[in-house]
Amino acid sequence: MLWLRIKYRLRLLLNTVLFNIGFKKKLLKNRYGERILVFHGIDSTGETGYNSRFFSKVYFEKFIEYINKNYNVISLDDYYAKKFKRDTLNIAITFDDGYFNNYKYALPILKKHTTPASFYITTIQAKAKYLWPDFLDLVSFHTKKNNVIFQDNLYSKNKKNEFVFNGVSLKSISKTITYKEIKNLFEIFKDDWQKLKNKSGLEDYWKLISNEKIKEISNHSLFTIGAHGETHMSLINISLDNAKQEILYSKEHLETICEQPILEFAFPFGYYNDDIVKYCEDIGFKKILLCDYNSKQDENNEALKNRFVMNPYISMEQQLAYLLKGTYY
Repeated sequence: MLWLRIKYRLRLLLNTVLFNIGFKKKLLKNRYGERILVFHGIDSTGETGYNSRFFSKVYFEKFIEYINKNYNVISLDDYYAKKFKRDTLNIAITFDDGYFNNYKYALPILKKHTTPASFYITTIQAKAKYLWPDFLDLVSFHTKKNNVIFQDNLYSKNKKNEFVFNGVSLKSISKTITYKEIKNLFEIFKDDWQKLKNKSGLEDYWKLISNEKIKEISNHSLFTIGAHGETHMSLINISLDNAKQEILYSKEHLETICEQPILEFAFPFGYYNDDIVKYCEDIGFKKILLCDYNSKQDENNEALKNRFVMNPYISMEQQLAYLLKGTYY
């Protein structure tokens, strides 16, 4: 992992140098490729202080305009059907998590530019009005607490506004436990959250889309709705039975809302294993989205597709260069 981070930074530096000495046209030269992009949140400013998941609405529109003008932007259905054009980058757009900000900012832009997209919804609303990663990001950033005790370990706040114990962040630990255990964090930061949830300007970073809006999106010809689990847990770090419940509940709940079959699933954090893939196929998912393949064998499964995670920390030119290359490394 350390080597990959070093390699990424070296590539970023090299691209910067090449841009500055006149190789921009070469780096951004269109070429054949197939990419499914994954976004999460869109906001008004492109805030990256809380997490690495948000782009500004201005950036997003500029990006959508550019790819529509220069590449072949297609629906996920057409992507799976391999309706690709030669000598250009073929792109499908997806959103994970199910934020209201997708409806508020992204949909008007996508409609304006007649751009298809798929939205993967976390169906947690019956248990909470927010996702635990967003809760943890926001309270960690804003709390005046410097130390908290969780599962008998003392976590201390570092300069990155992360709570860390023995070099491991509270967020990383939370990916390895159950939602029942994570709920203890809600109690630890209860007072902080009471202040934050009513604070003006923060709802873009935690508010989830309503059932009514989900239904509206599902009825639009440009868009599709897919499942993303119930509580946004890492499905490989809970029991298989619990993982199956998370997946099935999200599918059935969305089918009730949308009044149509839900045939697409995106793994929370991109984490998966063979047993979970088989279950997804067994209950009828036809399109199953990852971040990275676990093996070469998985690349041969037509239902599985990896995705390119968008990076809000770099310029659009750098993003396009990586997108054309197909990797950050």
